[in-house]
Amino acid sequence: MKNDRSWWPWVIGAIGVAALGTVLALVVGAGAQAAATSLSVLISATAGLLSWSWHRTRPAAPATRAELEQAAEALAAMVRNQWTEEAAAQGLLDPHPLAVRWHSAQTEAGDHARMVGRTLSGRSDNIQAFAEAFRALPRRRLVILGDPGAGKTALAILLVRELLRAPEPGEPVPVLLDLAPWNPRKEPLLDWMARRIHEDYPALRNHETYGRDAARKLVAERRVLPVLDGLDELPAQLRPQALTALNHAVAVHGPLILTSRQAEYHQVVTETDVITAAAVVVASPVEASDVADYLRCAVPPRRGAAWQPVIDELTRHPEGTVARALSVPLNIWLARTVYASPASDPADMTRCTDTKSLQHHLLDALVPAVFSAEPAVADPSVPDVRRSAAARWRPDDARTALAFLAAHIKRQGTDDIAWWELHRTLRPDPAGPLSGPVAGAVLGLGAGCMAGEYFHWALSPLARLVGFLAITLTTGVAAAAVLRLAWVPDGRGPAGPPFEPWPPERRRTNAFAEAARRLVVGCAVVLPLSAGVGAVIEHWARAVQHMGADTQVGVAPYTGLRASVAWVLFMALLALGVLGVSVFCRRVRWRPFTAEHRGVRARRILVFVLLFWLGAELAGFLSYLSVRQVTGRPLLDVSFIDASEAVTFVSQRATFRACVFLLIVVIMAGLHLADGSSRPSRLNFRAPRRLLWSVLPGCVAQGALLGVSLGIALAFVAPWMSGPPWWVRCTATGVLGVFFGALFGAGLGILRWARVPADLEQETPQSTVRGDRTVAVALMALAVVPPLVKWVITVQWDLENSHIPGVEYVGEWLLTLEANLGLGLAAGLVAVSSTAYFAYREAGLRLAAARRLPRHLLSFMEDARVLSVLRRVGPVYQFCHAEFRDRIVVGVPAAGDSARADAARA
Repeated sequence: MKNDRSWWPWVIGAIGVAALGTVLALVVGAGAQAAATSLSVLISATAGLLSWSWHRTRPAAPATRAELEQAAEALAAMVRNQWTEEAAAQGLLDPHPLAVRWHSAQTEAGDHARMVGRTLSGRSDNIQAFAEAFRALPRRRLVILGDPGAGKTALAILLVRELLRAPEPGEPVPVLLDLAPWNPRKEPLLDWMARRIHEDYPALRNHETYGRDAARKLVAERRVLPVLDGLDELPAQLRPQALTALNHAVAVHGPLILTSRQAEYHQVVTETDVITAAAVVVASPVEASDVADYLRCAVPPRRGAAWQPVIDELTRHPEGTVARALSVPLNIWLARTVYASPASDPADMTRCTDTKSLQHHLLDALVPAVFSAEPAVADPSVPDVRRSAAARWRPDDARTALAFLAAHIKRQGTDDIAWWELHRTLRPDPAGPLSGPVAGAVLGLGAGCMAGEYFHWALSPLARLVGFLAITLTTGVAAAAVLRLAWVPDGRGPAGPPFEPWPPERRRTNAFAEAARRLVVGCAVVLPLSAGVGAVIEHWARAVQHMGADTQVGVAPYTGLRASVAWVLFMALLALGVLGVSVFCRRVRWRPFTAEHRGVRARRILVFVLLFWLGAELAGFLSYLSVRQVTGRPLLDVSFIDASEAVTFVSQRATFRACVFLLIVVIMAGLHLADGSSRPSRLNFRAPRRLLWSVLPGCVAQGALLGVSLGIALAFVAPWMSGPPWWVRCTATGVLGVFFGALFGAGLGILRWARVPADLEQETPQSTVRGDRTVAVALMALAVVPPLVKWVITVQWDLENSHIPGVEYVGEWLLTLEANLGLGLAAGLVAVSSTAYFAYREAGLRLAAARRLPRHLLSFMEDARVLSVLRRVGPVYQFCHAEFRDRIVVGVPAAGDSARADAARA
C-alpha cells in the first residue's frame, strides 16, 4: 500500500511560521501593545500549523479483516435490496419470471470445454437451478448473450438476487454494474469497479466502520463478483481493448458475469479472444406455447376475453407475425403494459404485418399507455401508486422529457441520468433564471450593507432593519430583472452553426417586438419598486433632520422623489451595461467557461465583488442626495457640502466594504469552502467527534495563516485615510484577517468532519439532492456566522471606543448588524452558487422554461421508475430498456443544438 506521508505540509508549516515571525519583527518596534498582540497571534498560529502538518502527514489506516467483513455484509444487503426492488418494478416477478430458455453457445463464442469444465443451460423461470449450475462452474465465469430485448439484463438481475438469497460461506458479493461508462484506455477495470462501487454505494465511505478505501479493498481481495451489463454498449473501437482488459482482470480477479448482444460479441471475439474459461449461454426465442401460458396467468381474469384473440393467434400460428414478435421478452412486457387499459384492444397486434412494425408500434405506444391522462381508476390490477404516478404528467410532456433525457445521455456516452450532470445539457448562460437572481441579490446586499451603516445614526433598530430589508429586496429584485431582461443570448449551441429561431425576413420584426416586450416588463418591475426606495430614503432623511444635526437636510417634497429617480437611472445604466456586454459577446462569439475551467471561480468572485461594490455605491449616493437640499428649488438643483469630497467619501466607504467582501470570499476560496463540487455531497453530524478534533486545529491554522496574509495585503490596497500609520493599518487588517480566517478555518474543519456519509439513505437521487441542499445551507450559515460574531464582539466589548491602536478601526468597520448580515449573506451566495445543487436548480429552471423538462424533474423520474420506464441504480436513473431509449429519440433533435437554443431563447 502506498505511503501517504509527504513533505509538503511541513514546508507549508515552516513558511507560515517564518511569515508570522516576519510580521512580529516588523511591528515589534511600533510599541509593546502591538508586539504583545502579534506574539499571541504567532503562538496560536504556530501551534495550529504544527498540528495541521502532523495530521496531514499521518498515513491512512488500512481496512482490517473485520472491517472488510462488515463492508462485504453491508454491500450484499444494499445490492440485494436494490435489485429486489428493481425486479419488482420491472415486473420480472409478476406473476412469475417468463420462461426464457438459455442454451449453451460454447462452440460458437466460448472457450475450450476442458477450460470451462462443463457447459451451462437453464431457464429464467427456474433461477434457483440456474444459480446452482453457475456455482458448479470451476471458475464461475459466465457470458450471457442474446438479441435486443431477449432478457439478458433480466437474467443478470434474477441471478444476482438468487446468489444473494442464500450465499455460500466466503462467496463474493455479486454487484451489477453498467459497463457503458467504462473507458478501458483511461482506467483499468478493477480501478473502475472500485470507483463505481464507491460512488454507487456511499455507505461504504464510512471510514470509522469499514476503514479507508473499503470498496477498493473489497475488489482487490476478490470479495466482489462483477456482473457487467452491456459490453455492446461500449463504442465499437473500444470493445477489443475492453475484452482484453476483461481477460486480464479475470486472471487476477477470478469470477465474472458478462452480458452482451450476440452479434456484437461474436464480432469482437473474432478480432481478439474469448473470455477465458467462461461458459457461454444464449437466449432462445420464447416459444409460442410458453407465451400463451404466460399470458393466461399474467392477464387479469376480466381481461381474458380481450386477450383471447392474441392467445388463439399464438396457438394456431406458432410461426406467425405475432408469435415471432412476442418471442422477445421485451415485447411481451410492452404488450402487457400497452394493452393493460380496459379501453385498449390487444387484438390490434394481430393486424400488424411484420415483427419490426409491431415492436415499433408497442414502443411508440408505451408512453401514452403508462402516462395516461385518464388512468383506469376502476382497474384493480393497477396499484394506487401507479395510478397516481400516471395521472401527474401529460403524455406529451412525458415523451418530450424522456426524449430529451435519452438524447442527453446519448451525447454523454453513458446510461446514467444523474441530476448533478444536468447542467451539461446547456451551455453556461450568465443570465439564467438563477444566475440573474443571485447576481441581483449580491448587488442588493451590497446596497443593504451600506444603507445599514447610514441608517444607524438616525433610525431605531426596528426601523433600521425594515429599511435594510426594503433597500436590499427592492434593489435585488430590480437588478435581477434588469440582468435577465437586458442580456441578449446569442442563440447558438456550444458547437455548430448559429440557431435561427425565425426565418430571416421575420427576424428584425420579432427582434423589435422582443425588445419592446422586455422594456415594458422592465419598467413594470422597476418603477413600482422605486417608490419603495424613495419612501425609505425620505423616512431616513426626516429622522436625520429631527435629530438637529449640523448637516442641513431637505425633506419634502423632493428627497424621496430624487432618490427614486436616481435609483431608476442606476437601473437604466445597469441595463445598458449588461446589454453592451452581451452584444460584445455576440460579436466576438465569446463562450462562457464551463464549470470545470480553472478560471471560472476567479471570474465568479470578481464579478460578485464588482456587483457588491456597485450596490454599496448606489446606497451611498442615494443617502447623500438629501444632503443640503433646499426646499422650493428646481428638482435637479442639489447642493452638497463639497461635491468632490462627498463623492470621494462615499466611494471610499463603498470600496472598503467591497474589499472586506473580497477578503472573505478569497479566504473561502483559498480554504476550498466556495469551490464546490460537480458531484453531490451530504453532511453527517453523527460522525465520531475525535475526527473533528483531529482536523480542526490544522484547518484553523490554515485559515489564520491565509487570513493574516490577505489582511496585511488589504492594508495597502484598500482606500484609507492618511492619518493612521502603516503599522496600525497592518495590525488592524491583520487582526481582521486572522479573525475571519480562523473562523472560516473552523468551518472548513466542521465540513471536513461532517462530509463523511454513513447511512443508506444517500443511495437514492432524492436523498442526494437533499444532502447537497444541506451542504448549500451549511455553506450559507458558515459564511454568515463570522461577520455576525464580529458584530457581537464589537458591541459587547465596545471596540469602536477602544484606546488600543488599530482596535478602534476594527470596531468602526461594519458597525451595525445589518451591514454584517448583508456581507455574510453575499459571501454565502458566492459559496452556494458553486454547489452541485445550485447547478441542478439553475439548469432545471432553464430547461423547464424551454419546455424540455418538467420543473420537478426528480418527481417525474421517480414516477417513470414506478411505471417501469426508468430504473434506479444508486443515486442515478437509467432507462429500463435500451430499445425504448433508442426509439424515443427518433424524430427528436439528437444533436442537441436546437434544444439548447430553445432553452437559451426561453
